[in-house]
Amino acid sequence: MNRSLKLVAAALGVPALSALAAALACRPIHDGPLAPQLLIFGLLLTTGICAGLPACLTWLTPDKPDRD
Repeated sequence: MNRSLKLVAAALGVPALSALAAALACRPIHDGPLAPQLLIFGLLLTTGICAGLPACLTWLTPDKPDRD
């Protein structure tokens, strides 16, 4: 896969998957007050992005040739 395509996929995929996970976690409290929903959604979204971006940067780092 092209490096530019990987970067675009990572830039779109990480926040989208984090938002999806946060939305699924907030589904049981959908009819409750808005403040806890926003707090839980924000925390899950932030955690997902903070954990996902370093993984994506590792994935995007080009392989270094062996010097042996």
